[in-house]
Amino acid sequence: MRGRFLLAVLCVSLSPVALAGQDAETLNQQACDAGDLAVCDQLGVRYETGEGVIQDQARALSLFQQACDGGQLLGCTHLGLMFGNGAGIDRDPATAGFLYERACDGGDLLGCAHLGVSYERGEGVTRDPVQAVNLYERSCGGGEMLGCTNLGSMYRTGRGVTVDLGAAVSLYWRACESGMMLSCVNLAVSYELGEGVAQDLATAVNLYLRACESGLTLACDRIGVTYEPAAAVASADARATSPDGFGRAGWVVDSETNDPLSEAIVRIPELGISVISDVLGRIVFPDLPTGRHRLQVEAVGYERMEGDLDVPDDRAFQLGLDRTTLADRDAPGQIRGRVLEGGREFGVADVEITVLTSTPRSTLSGPLGRFSLTDLETGLVEVRFERLGYASRTATVIVQPERTVEIAASMSARPIDLDPIRVVVRSRALEQNGFYLRENVGGGSRLTREDLMAIDPLYISDIFRRLPGVSVENGQVLGRRTGAGGQCNLRIFLDGLVMEGWDFDSIPAEYLEGMEVYQGLAVPIQYGPGCGVVLLWTRGG
Repeated sequence: MRGRFLLAVLCVSLSPVALAGQDAETLNQQACDAGDLAVCDQLGVRYETGEGVIQDQARALSLFQQACDGGQLLGCTHLGLMFGNGAGIDRDPATAGFLYERACDGGDLLGCAHLGVSYERGEGVTRDPVQAVNLYERSCGGGEMLGCTNLGSMYRTGRGVTVDLGAAVSLYWRACESGMMLSCVNLAVSYELGEGVAQDLATAVNLYLRACESGLTLACDRIGVTYEPAAAVASADARATSPDGFGRAGWVVDSETNDPLSEAIVRIPELGISVISDVLGRIVFPDLPTGRHRLQVEAVGYERMEGDLDVPDDRAFQLGLDRTTLADRDAPGQIRGRVLEGGREFGVADVEITVLTSTPRSTLSGPLGRFSLTDLETGLVEVRFERLGYASRTATVIVQPERTVEIAASMSARPIDLDPIRVVVRSRALEQNGFYLRENVGGGSRLTREDLMAIDPLYISDIFRRLPGVSVENGQVLGRRTGAGGQCNLRIFLDGLVMEGWDFDSIPAEYLEGMEVYQGLAVPIQYGPGCGVVLLWTRGG
């Protein structure tokens, strides 16, 4: 159950043939008006990008529409890109997908490539990685290098096709040699990491330089990343303050585009350590004890990731985060939690909790130390805890859209060492399905994704065998019968649907977001009556 680091998928617009001078511009407009639809499309690209003219998205939209309506399929693709990106018009992925499909069906291979991106991401169409692969193959086979680049990334990550790092490298080479600079970057990453090809940092740097010189700023940033990790690690080692301390350095990136992510929080909970990535996505842990440490990584608009960090190790590491699939990325988030007396288990009332957003928000903890702040701005924020007679404390957290952050903070009026403030981001899937409400009621056994990752099961049945009072025999989950004694079958629900005669080991354990097991009187009323139930929640459930 490990996170995967993905390579880039990029939507691009096709650049027009160079058209110079305002006189030529007038002539081209006249040609467009006279029915030369290819010229209409070229003019649309110029007005979209502001190349040689004053940028005018509305005029670009009109020109692309004119070209598309007249049967110029590349104009349909460019019009789809404007709808897909929300350029000069409200973003409409469904209309973009329709236009890509129209262009692709007519033979425009760039339209096929962008339709593949829509299917890969599930934007405007039902997500279908296999269909995305088919469209990329069609596009690449016809000589469209965006299709080859994206097909390489599918082979790299195993989305819709079996992982084949060698095939990915071959596709990246083909596209890179044809002038697709993004493929040069992806190929450089393959050489940098030694994936599908022997590791060769010199070749990686040369490829980054080639893409950087073409104007791709991502490649320029990556040159620094390629050159500097060893120096960063050495610097971190030099700053180690104990004989057993070792430095580790790395960076946080978008798993699809490889773009660096700033203001991501990377935590090692067991050590109470948190670091925040800089503008290039870089992070440094200057002094870590020997061993394997659990990392938790989060950034606004991205799914939370966990992984293991080995110490010592002189290699730089990369943490790739997947984008969230939220319907409303601008939705507010919320923070809930409890303030406890240091070293004790009772709450502290009347603590002022302030969230330092652009407009600070405050509340007071209740009699049991509990507090809640809703409708908060999303992003990296500082939370301050203050009460007369107590030492103030702060925590830095990331507020996600439609998510709840739980904070457990200790405060004390005495000069004692306090536990680090504990921050937990609630799973949106579990919160929507009542997992945390049932947790507050008590009874039964519950496992979050973090608990499941700690077990690291090969099969779901391995998890059942670790739960008290539960066993697995002949494909059945058995629990203790209340009162009469003996055993009985527990009913299994997958994302709220009862599964009769189902092989629960047929889905990978890493698909699970959480698990609940209830027996006897603890069975929630909506899932009873019965001997007991198993509630399985998947990451997309």
